[in-house]
Amino acid sequence: MKKTLLFIAFLTLSLNANAQYVNVWKDGKLTFETKQKIDTEGDEDETDYDGENDVLGINMQIVTINQNVDKNSNTLKLVSREGCKNMYMDIIEDGRPFLPNYMSHYTVCRDGEDYVLNAVIYREDNKKAYDINLYCYDISVKQGVKILESFKFLD
Repeated sequence: MKKTLLFIAFLTLSLNANAQYVNVWKDGKLTFETKQKIDTEGDEDETDYDGENDVLGINMQIVTINQNVDKNSNTLKLVSREGCKNMYMDIIEDGRPFLPNYMSHYTVCRDGEDYVLNAVIYREDNKKAYDINLYCYDISVKQGVKILESFKFLD
């Protein structure tokens, strides 16, 4: 009986430790997963999303692109790097594409002691680019990349 109770307690703690919260940006028509809910406090609309919790912050903006983006070019990599420069941050590492069904790229930047993942997703179907800044307050870069990899579009 004691072993059964210990097993149930361990299982409950394990499930809670690995629990994921699905955050929804309704106007942006996308979701992403984090371990804690992101608080947006109404800071979202059709083109902008701002939110944070104790361990991370996220800012997203949707921009319409009126030209074709070549899948084989370094355009998204350059845009991602340029985002770091525009925020006056040091580029620490060139990332990689992170979503298999969309053109995407991230760059790791540093703002003092905090790391920021500056990411871009381009959707060819609607000619929109999603510019994402993921501020890693109390998560690792690896955990931040996992969040980027969790992005899913609702349409």
